[in-house]
Parts: sequence; structure tokens; C-alpha cells
Amino acid sequence: MKMPDYLNRESSHVTGAINTLTLTGISLLWGTMLGLISPWWNIVTVLLLLAGYGNEIRKRDQNVRL
Repeated sequence: MKMPDYLNRESSHVTGAINTLTLTGISLLWGTMLGLISPWWNIVTVLLLLAGYGNEIRKRDQNVRL
């Protein structure tokens, strides 16, 4: 059975690279830099920044075929 065409369309929604995880990581980084929280939070900060940056859905390039 063939899937309907409206289910095969790709979303036209484009998002940026900054999301909630990235903003949380930046906030923790500033807290550490200002001496408001313990430097041990740097471990969580790095993980949040790595997990958050670019984790959102991006519009695919039209020239690439899978």
C-alpha cells in the first residue's frame, strides 16, 4: 500500500541552533564565571552545550538525495 503524498512531504519549518538546552548551558556558564555556583557545574554545562547546540530540526538541502 502506497503512503499518501501529504505524509511524504518534508516540513518547511526552519529552526535556529539556539534552543533551551543551549540557553541553560550558557546560563550555567555565566553562573560559574561570576562565582555564583560551584565550578563542578562545568561538567553539566559542557554536556548541555554539546547536547543543545544544533539539536533542533533543520531544513534539509534540496540538492542532497538519500
